[in-house]
Amino acid sequence: MNRPAGDELLSVARRALLDELLPLLPEDKTYDVLMIANAMAIAARELAASQVAGGRGGARIAGFLHIEKVQGTQPTEAGLAALIRRRGIDTSRHSSLRALLLSLTREKLALSNPKYLRQEAD
Repeated sequence: MNRPAGDELLSVARRALLDELLPLLPEDKTYDVLMIANAMAIAARELAASQVAGGRGGARIAGFLHIEKVQGTQPTEAGLAALIRRRGIDTSRHSSLRALLLSLTREKLALSNPKYLRQEAD
């Protein structure tokens, strides 16, 4: 893998933005800079997770579809959503579907708003 990776570059740029540039800017720009820094942190976490996980969500969806013996559905969130919309999952399997959706949502929250998950755990 080439270094630095995208998530590392974003982290370094975010630190420079917060530590070096923010103190030099007028106070009315603080909110904008903090918003940008937050977006950079989210993007860095998403990049890092995609490099490590290698599509764990897709693998879990594929596993669910295999267990459900569903053929012809792409093992993606969009494919799963289409299957749900057309009511293609037997009602007896809704608890398994709920567990899958909850785990996918928690995974996304861990990237976009990890503080929320920590608060929820407390």
